Amino acid sequence: MYDQIARFYDLTHDALTEDVPLVVQLAQESGGAVLELGGGTGRLLLPLARAGCHVVGVDNSPGMLARAAARLAREPDAVRERVTLLQQDFTQLAVGQARFGLAVVPYNTFLHLDTGAKRATLRRVAGCLGQNGRLFLDLANPFWLADMDEAEPEFVLENELIDPETGETVRQWSRGGGDGGAQTVRIEWRYEVVGGGEETAVSALYHYLFPHEWELLLRQTGFQLQKQWGDYDATPFGEEQPRLLLLAQKR
Repeated sequence: MYDQIARFYDLTHDALTEDVPLVVQLAQESGGAVLELGGGTGRLLLPLARAGCHVVGVDNSPGMLARAAARLAREPDAVRERVTLLQQDFTQLAVGQARFGLAVVPYNTFLHLDTGAKRATLRRVAGCLGQNGRLFLDLANPFWLADMDEAEPEFVLENELIDPETGETVRQWSRGGGDGGAQTVRIEWRYEVVGGGEETAVSALYHYLFPHEWELLLRQTGFQLQKQWGDYDATPFGEEQPRLLLLAQKR
């Protein structure tokens, strides 16, 4: 999916910066290098590296990583030297002997994995963390996702953006619907280049868990849940909060 929309990703996600201060703070508190699963085009990788953190960014999309490499090439030498990019499947994560103080799975990335893949990935991550290493998961509030049982029949215009590389206007349309029994939500996106006759359509199936299920899964894979926040200002989690942010420590 992300190879198909790599050129549009930064247009729709560069404005997402609310999580950056919290992630940088957690990285600096944890000490050691940072492992980011779902590094994508570098939205978090670059601020972390600019803040002095050594970061390994893992993604399974060569198109996204190519854009990250291009962005990284414009950075000073000191920043570039702090970043390593790896193309890997999360469930087969392999980083050699490297050990990390913090692993980050950013904005909704873990929702792409079903429970089996989540479990396999968490076990791999636990093996990559140093003693007292921590894990930060950034997820949509599952109670909000559970309310999406009714599929939207029509696409809704979500964004109209200007591509700074081409000057083209890009419209992003979306629709979605959920299956509460399976705890899944399917979102479809359509990207239209206005006047260019180009249209790209993709879809993603998100698999969500509720807080008690996350606590159990983390415990089964070598972690102890420490914090549950509902937003990036460390507000305690509640059903009315926009996010489910989990901070866990390797046991």
